[in-house]
Amino acid sequence: MATAREIDELAGHFRDAPKTFTTSPLYRALCPVVAGDRPTLEMLAGRRLGQQASYLFFGAAHYLLLGGAEHPVREFYPSLVGPAAADPAGAGPVFRDFCHRFRAELGRLVRGRLVQTNVVRRAVALRYALWAVGQRCPGPVHLVEVGASAGIHLYVDRYRYLLGEQVFGPSDAAITLDSRWLGRLPLPDLDDVPAIASRTGVDLHPVDVADERDRRWLRALVWPENRDAARLLEAALDAVAAEPPVMIAGDAVEVCPELGRHLPAGEPRVVFHAATRMHVPADRRAEFDRAIDSIGDGGPLYHVWQEPPAAPHRGHVADPRGELAMHGPDVDVVVPLLRVDGHLRWLAPLDASA
Repeated sequence: MATAREIDELAGHFRDAPKTFTTSPLYRALCPVVAGDRPTLEMLAGRRLGQQASYLFFGAAHYLLLGGAEHPVREFYPSLVGPAAADPAGAGPVFRDFCHRFRAELGRLVRGRLVQTNVVRRAVALRYALWAVGQRCPGPVHLVEVGASAGIHLYVDRYRYLLGEQVFGPSDAAITLDSRWLGRLPLPDLDDVPAIASRTGVDLHPVDVADERDRRWLRALVWPENRDAARLLEAALDAVAAEPPVMIAGDAVEVCPELGRHLPAGEPRVVFHAATRMHVPADRRAEFDRAIDSIGDGGPLYHVWQEPPAAPHRGHVADPRGELAMHGPDVDVVVPLLRVDGHLRWLAPLDASA
């Protein structure tokens, strides 16, 4: 049974959440509806510890609709009806009815699923980080992603990148990631990156890309308006299905020390995570950080992350507009690398005012 404090905190979370859904007018419109719906808040109190309630709940609703759930609220989802989607301003009462009618199904998803958002364009941030690592270490490197979900970022070297007027990556790549570069000077040569000696993903529950339900869950976590991101995701999942990377199921706190011992001694390793630490319960984040650091016991470690400012690392105060940062084996301090949009629609140098 949820306590009054838990309900109040969840209501506050949804009242504040609209500012996070920068490209989803629908979710911005629905946040206050959920904030005022006590039965839904009570259901959400049963989610797994650390899971962001708004991402989880809207993903669960989207999952049911993508699976064919019949309800008038479908007309408000561009992912389902395209540009003819109804004005989000009128979605509130219809969505509330949907929540009440499908409460049992939503509850099972909220209790059983994790927020495993796969933003393919975040590979742009990792590509830049690999360039930065290459300036310090010639490589090759062993790449590890914590919170890897399906493992799509582990193939960072196989994508083509269109960043402003610049192009990087293999010319025959099946997937091209485009992003705006807001700097006045050109980007560095992002083809000058170390080779990847091995790829390993770590996740509490790795996604089976051959399972239709798992793929639909990942698709459901893409906001309804972001149809281009959904297309990129489908293409990336097809590529992963053709050649699945090594995935380790388990809690990073327990998995990382053992993983570090199994990597070749003395060889450099890069650990990347994006929007993962934010889902680690606050009282376990220091333990999470130590577990990742332990991967460096057997070789030089470059720890790279793209996390929201609300989950600061090592006391570092991140740029509130979004930031890619790292620390390496030479200097154990946080080194900001870039300003970035959460979904990598743009990237900018640290001193950019745009």
